[in-house]
Amino acid sequence: MVLLAIAVAVGGAQTLRLLTVDNSLGIWFLESNKDYQEYLQFQDEQGSDELVIAMIPTEDALVENHVAKLRELHQKIDSLPYVDTSFSLANAKYPIYSNRKIYYRNIYKTDRNRENIEKILDDLPALSRQLISEDKRFSFFYLRLIPANQIEQRSQMIGHLKGIIESTVGESHISGAPVLGEAFNETIYGESIFFAVFSVAVILGLLLFLLPHWHYVPIALLAIILPVSITFGLMTSMGYSLNLISMLIPTILMIYSVSDFIHIVNIYHLHRKENPQQTRTEQIKIALQKSLKPCFYTTLTTIIGYLALVLSPLPAFKIMGMFTFVGLMLAFCLVYVIAAIGFSFLNEKSLHANVKKINISAITQKINYWTTHRNGAVLGIGVLVFIFGLISVFSVEVSTNSLDLLGKGKVKDDLEAIEETLEGSIRLQLNVSSTQEASILNREALIKLKNFQEKLDTNPLIAHPVSIVDFQTFLEDRIPTFSKINASNFERVFKNSRDQSNAFFSLTDDDFSYLAININIKELPTKDLRPLLKSIQTDFENTFSTEDYQLKIHGFSPIFAQLNNFILQTQFRSFGAAFLISFCILFYFIGQFKMSLLALIPNLLPLFSAFIVMYLFGIHLEAANAMLAPIMLGVAMDDTIHLINKFKHYQSLNLPVTESIDKALDYTGGALISTTISLVCGFLIVGLSGVASVSTFGLLCAFTVLAALLADVCFLPALFKRFK
Repeated sequence: MVLLAIAVAVGGAQTLRLLTVDNSLGIWFLESNKDYQEYLQFQDEQGSDELVIAMIPTEDALVENHVAKLRELHQKIDSLPYVDTSFSLANAKYPIYSNRKIYYRNIYKTDRNRENIEKILDDLPALSRQLISEDKRFSFFYLRLIPANQIEQRSQMIGHLKGIIESTVGESHISGAPVLGEAFNETIYGESIFFAVFSVAVILGLLLFLLPHWHYVPIALLAIILPVSITFGLMTSMGYSLNLISMLIPTILMIYSVSDFIHIVNIYHLHRKENPQQTRTEQIKIALQKSLKPCFYTTLTTIIGYLALVLSPLPAFKIMGMFTFVGLMLAFCLVYVIAAIGFSFLNEKSLHANVKKINISAITQKINYWTTHRNGAVLGIGVLVFIFGLISVFSVEVSTNSLDLLGKGKVKDDLEAIEETLEGSIRLQLNVSSTQEASILNREALIKLKNFQEKLDTNPLIAHPVSIVDFQTFLEDRIPTFSKINASNFERVFKNSRDQSNAFFSLTDDDFSYLAININIKELPTKDLRPLLKSIQTDFENTFSTEDYQLKIHGFSPIFAQLNNFILQTQFRSFGAAFLISFCILFYFIGQFKMSLLALIPNLLPLFSAFIVMYLFGIHLEAANAMLAPIMLGVAMDDTIHLINKFKHYQSLNLPVTESIDKALDYTGGALISTTISLVCGFLIVGLSGVASVSTFGLLCAFTVLAALLADVCFLPALFKRFK
């Protein structure tokens, strides 16, 4: 007891001291991923995904008073050490050509009349639409952060930036990748606290209903709190942070600990009643021995489902699988230690006055009747589920919507408002370069770049493409002599430009090895991102010769689009490993190949049922529910093992198959239903999440657990009665 108290105290203290939240891109990609490394390199050089966008309401975006506030905001923002650059109407520039050089001047100047300013903006439409809204009721302020990985520091940055913006220009809609990332982290932290507190409350109610006497409740609470405290102490001590996936660990550990404890208590309570003459030590010893084998195998099949996640290419799932495995092993060991200690303190009152429960006997008798006298119908329904489930597996779409990973609130509302007005909040940089690694700044390349940009502008998913072509066209329209510059002088004219263009846009590098088009897109699900990226590549190939030119798409979206492949790999690798290992465990436990095969079939039906539901309701296979199949396979096998354990016992007494399976269901029915109720309630807690993806995962798990019970108590007995 002293050692357990110390372990809990240390684990709790480490968790409170070291717990951080990290939902950054790094949790979804391995360090060895080539594209991820290229993205990080691009971030260091350009930082284009570290954009914060403020949409500022105003009566008129072109009045001096408003622009003066923007200038003041630039002064405050640009002085911050973690800001790379900022951009708005107050510092946006346009080109002028003089003496064979290009100079850049501010679009908005106090001594320039309004008509002149509007004319410049009209002649640079792609730039203008990113500075002010069409009705001039909003202006946009952009800032780009220097990439940083310190989670706590980033949190302080975002809060500080929001404070500066709103204290200078008033209440605004603020969004962008850093803001969304911080909102993800805040959501995860809040949801974790909600899950932990609500889980304890719900589990307490379940224990009062499911346990034979309330005296067992304090022991059960200790059995579920200790593994969580120790596991999180280990996780934080090893430097791991909480993320969108790992925030589910406490709830998962709690509900599995409850399931094992219910089995142990039911066996112990019944044994005490049947053997009052034994000493308390003998009663505890024998009861724990009776429950050890089935509980060990059910724990083993459960942890295999989570351990299989380590094979996922996504670090978030690896962390989830590793620490849930550790937590479940701790929970299994600790539930026996705590039960042995706790039972020794119980008084005789707990032996009497059972809680009024559901009439399990009547339910199991009805099920036994169906599986015997309606055997064909039960098997037929199972076959239909199997067939439609198999079809649904290949019909469910794979797609992750980043908006579904964000909880409801001001940040999400701000993002939607900005995307509706600006037509995009994510920036992609399309770099066109020569395959010969030579300068690309020539007439031919610029003509092709213009054609490429015009094609992009017709794409409904792309908004406001900006490149050097916009400034070239602007100069040619205003200065006829500019278009007459010969090819040999063209590059020199741009290189000799004294002033830098709008630093917010990366149009080219110093040696003109590439020309870039900056485009805006909305927050898109991965199923739409992949076709969009493919269409961009197709437009490039239809414009440029791929032998002479190459295209590189930089930004977060091309990386995010890869999640589909990683999700499928997670399903195939993790489920394949879980399926193979679970069958081996089942075969070792049962000892007969035919019986093991028959027992395996009902464990696939709950998964197929889940895929049918996903297909019918249009639920995508995404980042949050990619671990559904391996986890639920392990959970489904728990009931199978408990039922077969008693079936083998009655078979050893030379009873017929039908009578053996009926008696096994009668004996285990109460425990199976009780543990299913606790698991369903636990996952329904996850279903209450304000994050759509997490909520969907919880509801799917609750449904699958319920389907697993029906498959084990209906389809499995029907199979045994027909084929064994």
